[in-house]
Amino acid sequence: MKRLYAFKVVLAHRRGQWRRLEIMGDQTLRDFDRAIRGAFGHDPIDHLSEFYPPGMWRSGFGEIYPDGRGSGAPIKIDELGLSEGDGLGYIYDFSSEVRHLLILEKVSEAGGGGKYPRMISRSKPRYRYCERCGGQGQKKIATWVCMECSEKGKGVFLCDECLEREHENHYAEEIRY
Repeated sequence: MKRLYAFKVVLAHRRGQWRRLEIMGDQTLRDFDRAIRGAFGHDPIDHLSEFYPPGMWRSGFGEIYPDGRGSGAPIKIDELGLSEGDGLGYIYDFSSEVRHLLILEKVSEAGGGGKYPRMISRSKPRYRYCERCGGQGQKKIATWVCMECSEKGKGVFLCDECLEREHENHYAEEIRY
């Protein structure tokens, strides 16, 4: 019997931002890594990642390189011995440590076709709006936060045009919804 695993993947620092992903038991952590990167908009060709047993952020299953290599890459989901309600940790990009919490919500017998892994649902985005052109009566979704202009606890959120026009040489980070 082939098993299908349904996980809720949550950003650890923004618990309201989550994705539900399904993956087959015979697929690997490399496959799961690619699915998480895609679901959250993480860079698919840069940065290492790793999966961790619950509460064990120091000792994981092995690193995964963006090209699919790494000691953790070939491990199959079935080999983890997970049951419904179990959790995993996942870190994308070891330098900035974007942490995710994974909760196994359901294990079922795999039905017919379909391409896996796949995202089946996601949280509703909580958009931020551009602070520069938003004051002119527009509601333009911010796509960047200017790190140089932000103060502790108060980010400066900008659309593409305002970033390019007013903060061109500043260090800015892309906002992922």
